[in-house]
Amino acid sequence: MNVLRRLRNPVLFNEWKMRMRTQRSPWIIFLYLLVLGGITLLYIFLMTNGGSYYNPNETRELFMMLSILQLGMICFVVPGLTAGVISGERERQTLSILLTTNVSATRLIVGKWLSSLSFMIFLVFATVPLYAIVFLYGGISPTQLIQVFGFYVITMFGIGSIGVLLSTLIKRTGIATVVSYAVVFGFSIGSSVLAEIIRELIRYQRRNLNYPSGPMPVWPDLLHSINPLFAMLNIFDEGPVQDLRRTSNPTSFLLNVDPFWYYVLFFALVTVVCLLLAIYFIQPVRPRLRRAAEEQ
Repeated sequence: MNVLRRLRNPVLFNEWKMRMRTQRSPWIIFLYLLVLGGITLLYIFLMTNGGSYYNPNETRELFMMLSILQLGMICFVVPGLTAGVISGERERQTLSILLTTNVSATRLIVGKWLSSLSFMIFLVFATVPLYAIVFLYGGISPTQLIQVFGFYVITMFGIGSIGVLLSTLIKRTGIATVVSYAVVFGFSIGSSVLAEIIRELIRYQRRNLNYPSGPMPVWPDLLHSINPLFAMLNIFDEGPVQDLRRTSNPTSFLLNVDPFWYYVLFFALVTVVCLLLAIYFIQPVRPRLRRAAEEQ
């Protein structure tokens, strides 16, 4: 009983009740499924040339299109959901009241983080029947299906933790939202741009030093593994990292590891670091690490 009592988070339960009791929630679910379902059926209609014939061999392309489309929806929706969880309480002048209750800073941050993501997770798993339509025709393994939904969850956790941290640091919800979108989309584009810049610098250095042509180093291209779009393509054995694995030394340890796990490890680290920083900065009286170390 004591363990269950400790795990109970009143902030999370209260946010769940407030969000699911509103009239907007069922309409959002309906519109979300309507948009994704309409695009999926339209894509099938175009592939069948007006409904005359459907080629099961094109199921893989349809599955990839649906997965990438939902990834775009996640990257677009999650920063808006999480960037105002703390700054909104500050603007309503209720944050000080929450901090004076028995709810700890950890429970407050984790509760706000999970409550803002829970609705998006519900939306994502509500699209399982759409994936079942595509999965019915084959071409996709059950492992890839599980990886896709695990990919969605870890991406939401990482992006959501960034939004919560920025909401804690920035007082205005509007500014926090804009910065969250800038960070997410800047990272999505910047990681791949940086990988290509490093690759070109290595090629330029080799040309100047008259080095013989050989395989490119692995680590610049691994930056593609933490890019959400390319990481999604890696699940389907596509993208620049998969091309590198086919043309490089197969005995390399880094290339033998599935790029999916690099993505999971990176975003898990981002999630933990951002949540710990948010918990630290939201505390009215922050612990002084130097003084505590001196006293010990």
